[in-house]
Amino acid sequence: MKNNQNIEVEIRALVPDFENLRQELLAKKAEYRGESYLHDIYFCPKAVKSLEEVEMNQVGSYSLRLRKEKNENGEISLYLNTKTITNQGDHNAWEEHEATINDFEEMVEILKNIGFKSFFELEKTRFHYQYSGLGVFLDDIKDFGACIELEKIVSLGEESEAKATIINFLQSIGIDEKQLVPKSVTNMVMKARAFK
Repeated sequence: MKNNQNIEVEIRALVPDFENLRQELLAKKAEYRGESYLHDIYFCPKAVKSLEEVEMNQVGSYSLRLRKEKNENGEISLYLNTKTITNQGDHNAWEEHEATINDFEEMVEILKNIGFKSFFELEKTRFHYQYSGLGVFLDDIKDFGACIELEKIVSLGEESEAKATIINFLQSIGIDEKQLVPKSVTNMVMKARAFK
């Protein structure tokens, strides 16, 4: 088993002008890595009744996500993912683990059989760019709208520096502080749709 102490630092913002932002990224010479369709299902223990019970805030709180990703060539990849809060209330850095699986529907059944239930689903089209060690993702979320997500994988203790790097890059492409999302865009959509 892999023991990985790397931390994913992630900052998100709402995007009013999707196409203009794509042009900004090209002007910066960000490397375009392709487009994909993502279908995510989030799981929680069966006893949970509300989003407030599963919102990540406390150290050790986590998300459990099953993802189906279809790239622009039609190839499908399947993942099981967890993100675990490492600092109280910090929604921009966490420990992340992900494993490839080979059967989406069977994994849904496994999770249900061991005490989990699905409480939220999300579909989006993602445009992936890479820029100077940053993963840059433009997402068009079904029935919601557009956002940008930037991530950097760092060692434990390097979170503050990574956050500053991401904020500087966002400012350089015209994203200001008012557009930043404190938790996550997924959390915003969850508030409207989870447990329905």
